[in-house]
Amino acid sequence: MTDSTAATVVDITDCLKTIGLDGTLRNIDPDGLCLLEIDDFGSVVGQPWKLLWPSVSQSLVEGSIRQAASGKVARFTAECPTAKGVTKTWDVCVTPIRDTLGDVYALQAISQDISRREHDRRETALVSKELSHRIKNLFAVVDSLIHLSARSQPEVRPFVQTLRQRLDGLGRAISFICPMDDADLETAPKTVKGLITALLVPYRDAGANVTLTGDDTVIGKDVITSLSLVLNELATNAVKYGAIKDASGELVIHLNQSADRLIIDWTETGLALTPSGDPTPGFGTMLLNRTVRAQLSGTIEREWLAEGLHVSLSIPLDRLV
Repeated sequence: MTDSTAATVVDITDCLKTIGLDGTLRNIDPDGLCLLEIDDFGSVVGQPWKLLWPSVSQSLVEGSIRQAASGKVARFTAECPTAKGVTKTWDVCVTPIRDTLGDVYALQAISQDISRREHDRRETALVSKELSHRIKNLFAVVDSLIHLSARSQPEVRPFVQTLRQRLDGLGRAISFICPMDDADLETAPKTVKGLITALLVPYRDAGANVTLTGDDTVIGKDVITSLSLVLNELATNAVKYGAIKDASGELVIHLNQSADRLIIDWTETGLALTPSGDPTPGFGTMLLNRTVRAQLSGTIEREWLAEGLHVSLSIPLDRLV
């Protein structure tokens, strides 16, 4: 293959169709015919578009036609096999086509083949579930070892019981960060204060000085994992380097709703930290920054003070719900 030939090779993923207001196929572009593996458009022209889809998805197709015919834009995602039986996942956008007077006379459907992306998403979800499963098993094994170790030493049972309760609390907090399924997220608190409280319970029970004040905010299920990851990373750093490393430190978390944003002020005091004491940013710090910016659409600022550390998180309220 020459360089000029190679330059013309593209990954075609879009199928463009013209649909009549009655839902029948008027036209499919050549790339679309290729993606759908239709050798002769004449074999499908004039047929209801929904008949190309499996029965479980036909209601989505009909609904998108009605919505676009009313002048709105419709979207849906569903699986549909090609003419030769290859199942693909499609992200479909249906828009009205208007005449010079503004009346809708036909519809345009752009179907993007997202099979590769969907495959990657499912693989990632599978790996995430496997990781969550292994983490839960690890907590269960550690809990069993602690329990068994106390059988022959009755005098340490009160300590062991307390330790197991704290381990259980830490396990619940981790389940918000790495959920195995929706059930883990359903048990998570539904407000920022509730989530912070749940994540910090193991440290508070161990004697850490933690104060939480300010405005509470409702959060949606979709952001629980991202917000939990951010807060847990801050807490982990505080255990390793900061205010809850020992009883001499204090962590104060203040929540403030300002205009359309939630400001989380995370302040660690009682320590002799200086800018030179800031550990070299590692994977956790990079993950924290990326999660705040990419998944929460927020900002994060750190300020090293003579008495400790101040971190300010700013997150749009509409992103939290």
